[in-house]
Amino acid sequence: KTDTKIISIISILIILLLAILVYSSLARNSNNDAKSLSKGINPPRGNSSAEDTIIEFGDFKCPACKASHPIIDEILENYNVALYYRNFPLEMHGAISFLASEAAECANDQEKFWEYHDILYDNQEYFMTKQDLIAYARQISMNEEEFNLCLDSEKYKGEVQKDISDAKKAGIKGTPTFYVN
Repeated sequence: KTDTKIISIISILIILLLAILVYSSLARNSNNDAKSLSKGINPPRGNSSAEDTIIEFGDFKCPACKASHPIIDEILENYNVALYYRNFPLEMHGAISFLASEAAECANDQEKFWEYHDILYDNQEYFMTKQDLIAYARQISMNEEEFNLCLDSEKYKGEVQKDISDAKKAGIKGTPTFYVN
């Protein structure tokens, strides 16, 4: 039991250290603030008419992205701000990361982007296959046939690639990266 507690504490410390390293290594470029970046195609979370915006470049398989969400939720709850999510699936997380980004865009077609976003982060450690992504769509009552057609057609492959390209142009090297105006 003591070993389990020690392992848990060490795991938490490693995750916190990883989050600190990711945040400290993020590119800072004064020419690329939130006002000059596109907000992408997904609806905002928070107050859509807020003057203040946060643009997040994230990866659904990134532990630091998942760890940042309680903080972002608290900001959205306490401040008049809109959060926009852009995809930046990292190669180190494999092809499933890119596919999860495409799946989230397909969820947006059914106005369930944020529900799907949340279920992906809640189950980050578990999804490994396309079938897992389809099962999550089913869990949030999406039209499965429509979702599968969207995913199979790679309808949003170009949009995810655009997010990646925009991120690289902005000097982003890791996730999560946030731009705040």
